[in-house]
Amino acid sequence: MSATGPDTRHPSPDGDGADMRRLSLFIPFDGLSPSHLREIRDQFQVHRLPAGRLLFKRGQRSDQAFFLVEGELDLIDAGYTVRVFAAADDENYLALDNYPRHTVNAITRDSAVLYSIDRDKLDLLMAWTQAPDLLPDEHADDHDWMDALLASGLLAQVPPAQLHALFVKFQPRPVQLGETVIQEGAAGDTFYVIKRGKAMVTRAGAAGSEPLAALSAGRFFGEDALISDQPRNATVTMTSDGELMCLDKADFQTLLQSSVIRRLSEDQLDTLVLEGERPLVLVDVRLPMEARHDMIPGARNLPLHELRQRAPRLERAFTYVLCAEGRRSELGAYILSEAGLDALVLDRGSDDDRARQDQEDAEAVAPR
Repeated sequence: MSATGPDTRHPSPDGDGADMRRLSLFIPFDGLSPSHLREIRDQFQVHRLPAGRLLFKRGQRSDQAFFLVEGELDLIDAGYTVRVFAAADDENYLALDNYPRHTVNAITRDSAVLYSIDRDKLDLLMAWTQAPDLLPDEHADDHDWMDALLASGLLAQVPPAQLHALFVKFQPRPVQLGETVIQEGAAGDTFYVIKRGKAMVTRAGAAGSEPLAALSAGRFFGEDALISDQPRNATVTMTSDGELMCLDKADFQTLLQSSVIRRLSEDQLDTLVLEGERPLVLVDVRLPMEARHDMIPGARNLPLHELRQRAPRLERAFTYVLCAEGRRSELGAYILSEAGLDALVLDRGSDDDRARQDQEDAEAVAPR
């Protein structure tokens, strides 16, 4: 007989929910802040079971992870060896028999209280707590999302009259713990700002999913695929309930991208070199092998992933000119603008334009 059913209760405002102080004694909840614990409280079910009730049986698949809060259980393995396991046991700091298929039968010895949570959500919380260097400020949720976006440096180039038009285009979207907002490899059609909640950015690697960053209120994501017109380069999953503000691709490109990504011609570049008040740095964001094959004289090679890492530490007195062709330079300029740096995209013209110019130059110096 299963324990789930009439004995299963969801947390409720009247105090019949999970005691988060008790839950914080278990791993991984001991690594969460009080605010994050409050956010995930509604994800738990409370099981109040009488003696002799079967909680789960050996070999059974389960999508729930159980935590013993009060009482004792008999854990019976394949050899029918019985182990008495109590809530007060020193080893009671993990989910009970937390495997895709249970390895023991679990039967209550006396009345017991257990909390359960979806195993996938628990795995997500484990990933969050095991990346302490990625965790944001605990109080980041207190920031207003519009103020945070304005303070990012990203909107410095957007005309003040256009800011109102930009913000009214954002649409709210409620999200839940464990919800995948964007999936690596999928097409991109939306730019997101976290109004409330937390999220984890991961990327598929040789050893499985690798955490890249932890995001909190005011942080934004999803712009890379919109600018580069390439598939999503990472997965973003909510690590709490929350709310996102969403801007679709067309509005993003019209109201934000067109203002942030500024261009200059080669003639304008020459003028800046001669008459500009700020020193210029040419940046080539292509891969090193590409840059070596088709060198741009005087350019510093900083591939996009490296540029994103270094952007906060780059000298702010310089103007950065993204000089490689294609959308990667646009994305590079966006990354630098986001970091509060002055960035421009060099319009080098098409291959036909350059070929025609080369021909004209050759004819101009040819002997007659």
